Amino acid sequence: MNSNQLAFTIPISREMINIANKLSQQQRNEQKTREVYLNTLALLAVEFFCQCMEIETEFSKSYGLDSVVLSLMNTASIFIKDKGLLECRPVLPREDFCEIPAEILSERIGYMVVEIDELDRQAKIVGFVESVSNEKLALSKLGSLQDFLIYLQKLQKIENYDPSNPDISEIARNQLNESIVKLSKWFKGLLDSGWEYELAIAKDIPNVLAVPKDISPVNVTDKEEVGGARIIHLMHLSEPVLLILRQTRLSPDEIEIILRLYPASESIFLLDGIKMTLLDEKDNPIRQLEKQAKASNWLQLRFKGNVGDKFSLKISFRGDSVITKFII
Repeated sequence: MNSNQLAFTIPISREMINIANKLSQQQRNEQKTREVYLNTLALLAVEFFCQCMEIETEFSKSYGLDSVVLSLMNTASIFIKDKGLLECRPVLPREDFCEIPAEILSERIGYMVVEIDELDRQAKIVGFVESVSNEKLALSKLGSLQDFLIYLQKLQKIENYDPSNPDISEIARNQLNESIVKLSKWFKGLLDSGWEYELAIAKDIPNVLAVPKDISPVNVTDKEEVGGARIIHLMHLSEPVLLILRQTRLSPDEIEIILRLYPASESIFLLDGIKMTLLDEKDNPIRQLEKQAKASNWLQLRFKGNVGDKFSLKISFRGDSVITKFII
């Protein structure tokens, strides 16, 4: 993009963050979670731009908000009515190149590049190209947004567009749409999508002191125990946090659950104000099971439940939140 070209900047709203969090937290690992989070913000920024320019879009034909497609591809495409798929690619401030995954080098009417500034909570649409020939796009090669508007007017209308993806099986779709974490499966060694055994993640985080180094994924002594972990991103946080869930079978029907939140970085403290809140089956907060960080290395909630009980965990900071639903 030339320095004299104008960019389109919008604030990243709380609603945009919530949508990005919801889609990204369904993913299987930290890298994929981060990928989907940034992709979603880029897509929503372009959607806002299209609304301002009175360009009609169709989410039902877009790949960028389909949780199944997102799990299988690195894409953030939005469908422009009567035109086709426009790919929205995120970059971070001060980056000179945009990565274009091999799977989206074709079947797109163009590529819009969006700079995501998480610190200032802004998304800047910096430019557009009609096509790409390799997986690295120099930002200096981008055309202007005015070029995009002129190009879109000239683009011919497409007929009978079929948004279905033959590579996505119905089995995968059903599995990924199961959004409630089923804790009983963990005792059989079956962690839900987005979760890993705690040692797989915690071993590389120096400040997770409470994780025993010799615990096996399922530790069966006099009581059966299993633990899982996942990385969580919140918009206002410069670094992610690590959530660890451990459950111990006290009897065939009673389970003890420990939830812990750690900084997933070199920092020894959680940022002041991060909060963990347990919600009941109707999403009402249980005030006795709520902790807020203040010069804290970690936060912990500990409680007991019975097989079949449902609850949710809300992790929040400055108005942003991620809610995960569980069934024991």
